[in-house]
Amino acid sequence: MKKSSNGLGHPAVYGRLNLTIGKLEWPHSKLRSSFAMLVTILISTLLFSSCTSSQRSQPAVNRIKLSEYTRSFVKIDTSKIALIGAKVFDGRGTQPKSAQTVLIQNGVILEVGDSEAISVPKGFQKLAMNGKTIIPGIVGTHNHMRFPRGALFFSSPRLYLASGVTTIQTCGTGHPKEEIAIDSAIKNGKLPGPEIIGSSPYFTGPEGKANFIRNTDEKLVRDTISALAKIGVKWIKVYQRTRPEDLRIIVDEAHKNGLKVTGHLCATTYTEAAHLGIDAIEHGFIHSFDHAEEHVKGTCSGNRNFRSQLNIDSEEVRQVQSALIHNNVALSSTPSIFETQARGAADPRDLEALAPFYVEAYSERRVRKEKQGADWYFKEIWLTKSLAYDLAFYTAGGLLTAGPDPGLHNLPGYGDQKNYELFIEGGFTPAQAIQVMTFNGAKSLGLADEIGSIEKGKKANLVLLDGDLEKMPSVIRKVDIVFKEGIGFDPQKMIRSVRGLVGSEMDEQLFLGK
Repeated sequence: MKKSSNGLGHPAVYGRLNLTIGKLEWPHSKLRSSFAMLVTILISTLLFSSCTSSQRSQPAVNRIKLSEYTRSFVKIDTSKIALIGAKVFDGRGTQPKSAQTVLIQNGVILEVGDSEAISVPKGFQKLAMNGKTIIPGIVGTHNHMRFPRGALFFSSPRLYLASGVTTIQTCGTGHPKEEIAIDSAIKNGKLPGPEIIGSSPYFTGPEGKANFIRNTDEKLVRDTISALAKIGVKWIKVYQRTRPEDLRIIVDEAHKNGLKVTGHLCATTYTEAAHLGIDAIEHGFIHSFDHAEEHVKGTCSGNRNFRSQLNIDSEEVRQVQSALIHNNVALSSTPSIFETQARGAADPRDLEALAPFYVEAYSERRVRKEKQGADWYFKEIWLTKSLAYDLAFYTAGGLLTAGPDPGLHNLPGYGDQKNYELFIEGGFTPAQAIQVMTFNGAKSLGLADEIGSIEKGKKANLVLLDGDLEKMPSVIRKVDIVFKEGIGFDPQKMIRSVRGLVGSEMDEQLFLGK
């Protein structure tokens, strides 16, 4: 199947960009030469220009100068704003409070409390929020900027922000410098999007995929991690064939360089990873080969029947979860990609945003799923078990976070919103689900002093929802305004700007509005 050009008539100009980190070099196929030049310019800006963004130790933010292009997506840009009369979820897991006022000044939450008790100072722009809900900006911990077959450099920052996602951890990429460049452009006001916490290429064992960083030489692995830290990567991602002895080296070197490590595991069990000092584990329970029959230590092996048969209330599960909790390991859940695989039906808004190539692929996938019936690979019970495992881990005191892991028809931002709906389906209360998706994510990323909750002194990263989220889960999709550091963005304008483009060849060409 040929990938669609989206019918816009733009030529596909491809170049080749090789990025060398440490002693490793890996090719980035099908990167346009023009985009490579743009990345080079932005990286230079990141490394050598003076920055106006705030230091991590300071909760206050310096208001950046927005480009004309970014400003076209702004709905409210004033230094003093009063949001009056809303229901507020503070992100801490406590019950929401009605009739609340939130004061924002210079990008920071100045005050939050009962509307009757807060007097709005002179000079504040007042916005009536009666019947609306305010939640913290969503903090996603598994939010890629690519589909397996294409870059989403134009569409994903807009879709994330439009959906209320103000911070993302990319959780593994073959293109770390590109992500750092895009984050720099966002921080400098050149385009709208979330804060991007950059991650590494995928690390694996000696027998892993050739385009991953294989652990065939300890010095090579350590040098690579050190080099990644120097360019601004914050997280190291390990993949399935990473053995315990590989993970020990990776964690040790990452922590020496101030980086954290997360993993999509198989050869290393969750319990082994916890004792080796991993910081987070991806995808909930579904890759926990602690529970797999015939699993051979240090190899990606074992029967996967546990995904359907595991008793979530068992002592076996409690022991694994206790190891994670005791060792302060976050568990990043990705229910929306599981739902996409298990149930298969796309929302109309997904198909409206996707490029024709992906819409066609979706239609073909639906036909295959219908034909295969019960033989379809991803089982509905896996999603059900996963949500039950998440709830048990959260209830036991575990640090549960969430991200969509975009792919198929599971889109950036939209998938984050679906995560909320699925958590409610799985038995979480609205306040608990919001905590998982906001404060817990911020805590895992080491940013809880700045973002993740609606509290005095924190950055004004807020999502204004049109309706009562406590009564209706679908209100998570009804985003009126997204405040990022006090600047209110128009979600509908951002969504319209990517309609029919997600995953297309133009998704790179239109980067920065070109």
